[in-house]
Amino acid sequence: MRKKTRFFKILPLIVFYLLLSCKSKNHISMPSGILSPDTMAKVLADVHLLQASAQFGYSQNTKDTSVQLAYQTLWKKHNLTQNSYDENMHFYCNHPKLLDSVYEKVLSDLNRRKAELMGPKGLPGKASK
Repeated sequence: MRKKTRFFKILPLIVFYLLLSCKSKNHISMPSGILSPDTMAKVLADVHLLQASAQFGYSQNTKDTSVQLAYQTLWKKHNLTQNSYDENMHFYCNHPKLLDSVYEKVLSDLNRRKAELMGPKGLPGKASK
């Protein structure tokens, strides 16, 4: 009888522990100042377009004044600074599953932009208006 009483005394602790362990580990709380995944995807799409433009058109040197001016314009467009962008990248890099979902959106956005530029027949400069 004593073992039964003891079991019922610790049963609530066991149930409580099991309930806590079943909590979803996929939920990530976003700290203050961190962009939402949708917003971060838009920023990253613009960053990658800027990097591609710099690499293939403007300059290979990221210290080039015109490239730096382009980055400043990009940060202003998204209400960011270089430091806040770096903080956001640090957060997302520490959450790889979340970063992966952001990059799925980036790829989708870049593919959409490419389709708009290529037009209905896939020819450059034939975008519909």
